[in-house]
Amino acid sequence: MLSMRSLSLLVAFGVSSLAFAQSPCPTQVLLGSAAKDSPDMLCMIPQVYGPGGLVGADNGGPLDPTTGHEVHFQASSISDFRPINAEIGLQLSQVPLAAPVSGVTFQNGVWQQAIGLGPVLTDRAETIGKHTVFVGFNYEYFDFDKSDNINLRNFGAVLSHEFEPCPGGSVIPCVTNKNGQSVTLYSQDVIATQNHLDLMVNQFSIVGTFGLTSKWDMSVAVPIVQVRMNMVSNATIYNFEPPPVNHLFAPSSGIPGETYVSPSNATFYSHQSAQGVGDIRLRNKFVAWQSDDEKSSIATGLDVRFPSGDAYNFLGSGTWGVKPFLIYSRGGKLAPHAGVAFESNGQTVLAGDVTTATPTKEHLPYVLSYNGGVDAGLAKLRWLGLSADWIGNTLMSAPRIKAITTTDYAGNTHPDMSPSVATINEQAVSLGAKIRASKLMIVGNCLIRVNDAGLHFKPSPLVGISYTF
Repeated sequence: MLSMRSLSLLVAFGVSSLAFAQSPCPTQVLLGSAAKDSPDMLCMIPQVYGPGGLVGADNGGPLDPTTGHEVHFQASSISDFRPINAEIGLQLSQVPLAAPVSGVTFQNGVWQQAIGLGPVLTDRAETIGKHTVFVGFNYEYFDFDKSDNINLRNFGAVLSHEFEPCPGGSVIPCVTNKNGQSVTLYSQDVIATQNHLDLMVNQFSIVGTFGLTSKWDMSVAVPIVQVRMNMVSNATIYNFEPPPVNHLFAPSSGIPGETYVSPSNATFYSHQSAQGVGDIRLRNKFVAWQSDDEKSSIATGLDVRFPSGDAYNFLGSGTWGVKPFLIYSRGGKLAPHAGVAFESNGQTVLAGDVTTATPTKEHLPYVLSYNGGVDAGLAKLRWLGLSADWIGNTLMSAPRIKAITTTDYAGNTHPDMSPSVATINEQAVSLGAKIRASKLMIVGNCLIRVNDAGLHFKPSPLVGISYTF
């Protein structure tokens, strides 16, 4: 027989499991007065028009209540904005961290200061030496301004009405839609939106490396992430049926952030921010080969990403990641290095859907990463090191969006988006400098995107400081 304590634990576990399984923003479900705003950032875009989505005011939306077709433009608002939400979540999980490169290497059996102080965002094959400890602290800033070459500060989205077949023998006006189906005229109404989205990330990271042996390093990176996002959406209703059967914005819907302009126009504003620990990453690196003079090395290893960040607030990926890698480097005044890695990921809500009654999960895209570059030391300025890298990431079967133009029933054209799933190739250049004062090192870097694929950011600065014991 179960004791009272065991029964209490089982009840508590069951309640918490049910709470976890329920979506924080099920805008695909009509909840009436039970629709509530969610504090999770993953819900900000789905709930920009209200806690119930783009539905009537009696269901937590901004529209005048109607009878018989309460969902209105609900599915379209979800399908149009979901790719942006997914792309933000997925690619924030790939924000780069500074590599644990110490500026020292272990060669010829002794600990040596490297001539070149090493790259910033990529790694080299050499290890730091047995029982050597490296500790670093870095700060990075990201200001995301585009998504697949769509300007996030000014983009359009056309929200279509739910499908409504023409009821036989009805006095309701009906037409034939572009698919040859007989539908109600009011179902051809659209809401054309013009949108502005700001997304900024501040990332602080603590990085540590310990030399287990002369050829084996273990590193850990702990990011502290702050994400800020706000969205403004100006929405205009285009009605094509004669009054009084029109879609209208309710003059007093009570939606936070809504500015009612007219029955056919309203502006919506939403802002959220979150901060906390991101996904912790653990790296094992082993020197598998060295040339006889120990200037050239090949290292292999494994990165493991732990789902320690809150995915519902874009602080983490929401799933495990495993990334084997291979690195080649050669020491000297002009030290080349190159690396390749493949990251396998699990399922996460970021790739799924939080607008259903129970959130769904899908696989985070697999990522092929590659880089190549040089770091250089100056003969008369041995305290200064410079580095330049080409960094590429290929995201496989990732969500993306494309700018298109949509023509409504009356022939008006509106800027719109079309979602798809494709391979995304992101390219960037990293330019860095390091200043060394004995075992203390100061780091500066700028990461510059050179194409617009995926979630694009403006030139991203990094500053850091590290010490080797």
